[in-house]
Amino acid sequence: MDIGVIGIGNIGLGLAQRLIDRGHGVNVRDLRKVPERIAAKSGARVLPTPAAVAESCELLIVAVVDAAQVDEVLCGPGGVLSAPPVDVMICSTIAPAEVERFARLVRARGAELLDAPVSGGPLKARNGTLSLMLACAEAARLRHSAVLADLAGCTFLVSDKPGDAARVKLINNLLAGVHLVAGAAALATGERMGLDPRLLQQVISASSGQSWITDDRMPRALDGDHAPRAHMQILTKDLTLALQMLQAAGERSPFGEAALAAFRTACSTGLAEHDDGAVLELFRRRQLAAPGG
Repeated sequence: MDIGVIGIGNIGLGLAQRLIDRGHGVNVRDLRKVPERIAAKSGARVLPTPAAVAESCELLIVAVVDAAQVDEVLCGPGGVLSAPPVDVMICSTIAPAEVERFARLVRARGAELLDAPVSGGPLKARNGTLSLMLACAEAARLRHSAVLADLAGCTFLVSDKPGDAARVKLINNLLAGVHLVAGAAALATGERMGLDPRLLQQVISASSGQSWITDDRMPRALDGDHAPRAHMQILTKDLTLALQMLQAAGERSPFGEAALAAFRTACSTGLAEHDDGAVLELFRRRQLAAPGG
């Protein structure tokens, strides 16, 4: 199957490379030339516009940063919706209402939208072991079941209504942000008490305080490796969307609000382009108090 991938960032590049490994023809587009060159070296074909990618494929995957970029990909000059109809799979983490709007636009063109946010990071994208949350029409799911199986280690069918998978993803990311801030605070506190933070992380990883995101981020952060596998500003965006979603539903999350405040502080102190695990540095410098402190 010929598949398009628009947005060749940390996740999109891994998706494209995985699909190539699985024998699919892959056509790509990104605003940046370096990711396009990397994708081309992996065997992808670079095309000049989203519309050109759409014309070349049976399924178009969108893996850009936010809803504004999705809108540009679909509706902008040379956008996907100016091409013949093609099913669109949105892997970006965006607001449910935006997913619902894009689904209406795609359906109006005679195609289906797959609401398919993913979780797990670049390595899992590359290895085809991501968690994938899916909300779409049954016909679209069945039509693209082989591609979904190639990309994800586990696929969770949320509903047949695009927007519901986005809701699940935002709740997941809200919890991930809380875990990450709490883990960073715990390690910084232990370090100030004279404990070896690397040993402390190992103990937590093997004990009841374990969480996937702290296992993934904290060993790198403790080594001072803040190269962005997951950008601080992106998780800040996700937590903002999650809390807006809760507010619209008449709910709130005090722990999520505290985590968002921590990430906003990190972004305002020069860490926006760093890995989100670099939030550890704020607790080490006492620029943030531990939650509740």
